[in-house]
Amino acid sequence: MEKKSDLEIKIHIVLKALRITGYCKSTIFLYRRAYGRLLRTAAKMHTDVFTDSLAEYFINDSASVKNGRYCHSRKRLHDSCIRKIRECEEKGYVGWKSCVESKIKKPATFEFQAILTKFLSFLKEEMKSKNTIDSYRNISSKFLVFIEKQGIKCLSTVPLKCIPEYFRELRGTWDPGSLRTAASGIRSFLGFAKHGNRLLAALPKNLLRKRTIIPILTPQEEQSVWDVLKTDAVCFRDKAIMVLSLLTGLRAVDILNLKLGDIDWKCDIISITQRKTGKALALPLLPSIGNALAKYIIKDRPPSNSPHIFLSINAPFWPLKEHTSCYAVIKKIFYRAGIRAGNEIKGTRLLRHHIASKMLRSGVGIQSIALVLGHADPNSSDIYLTTDENKLRDCALSLFKIPMNVRSLQ
Repeated sequence: MEKKSDLEIKIHIVLKALRITGYCKSTIFLYRRAYGRLLRTAAKMHTDVFTDSLAEYFINDSASVKNGRYCHSRKRLHDSCIRKIRECEEKGYVGWKSCVESKIKKPATFEFQAILTKFLSFLKEEMKSKNTIDSYRNISSKFLVFIEKQGIKCLSTVPLKCIPEYFRELRGTWDPGSLRTAASGIRSFLGFAKHGNRLLAALPKNLLRKRTIIPILTPQEEQSVWDVLKTDAVCFRDKAIMVLSLLTGLRAVDILNLKLGDIDWKCDIISITQRKTGKALALPLLPSIGNALAKYIIKDRPPSNSPHIFLSINAPFWPLKEHTSCYAVIKKIFYRAGIRAGNEIKGTRLLRHHIASKMLRSGVGIQSIALVLGHADPNSSDIYLTTDENKLRDCALSLFKIPMNVRSLQ
């Protein structure tokens, strides 16, 4: 058996550490492929050990293989590969996850630690997104630490007054519009924990909701996207993902979780259970969507026993699971369309806003928009009113009848 070089051993240790830390398979695959490039670079430099000159050359190897131009994602991946090798050399482990969790102050009471661990496991079983789990862990840990400071060691002895006191403390450092998120996290935690239900009545109600004017695609930007989708510059898989998002407003997690059995080709219906709300949703299989899906499944989808429709392009053809996969697809198509190349919002959230705004301008009611987008709370769709300039103008009060000196306006 051929002996591994020093560099190969370091790469093997890093990849093993990534698996232990809990990185998903698709992410580990990206690292493995990048480390393959590092080994080829080392061979060109006639070295088999990890050196600073090799690291510097690899990090600066940031040109896209497709067009030769600077690729930020390639630069970031190469930089991360080098950083993780150095982490293993200096600390014996890798993992941003450990760093993130260490910033959150955890309760010292053993009972509280056990409850928190069970709560996080429950959220994972409920298939909550990573962002939701991180947010709920953060706010729950803060709450448990807060009541510990009051000398409380068991949830059964927490007085109702602690809840409003906790939110008063949060108001000192939190943005008022973020307190709804805090209340949602605490509500979920107390509903799960034993002796927590009795505290739910003390949660503050009618907290301020963030109301910003949400971005949408302009008609010119949408046309540019459709023009690109008509060309061969985008593969069939990415076209299907984009058309689904652009015409249905489905969340990224629901697009990637779409299975072959969810498509009723005879009745032209897509039937899913939403991952975020757990509610069933049926959408019409529009001709554009059906054609895009059929072309991908028949012509381009790799042979696989997986029930999921969308698979990775490269072997071993895993189902796409990370919502960032959708973001990358949409970002790439926007780039080819020559739109939103800066820091503007991208991804399926933008396209959900876009389709909702189009429905609103066409006279579709808020309740119907909420139904199509799969909102658990119909009032959540009120935000889309901000996308309709004419309706906002109708809500504005005229200043014509208000007596005012012209000079005061100058």
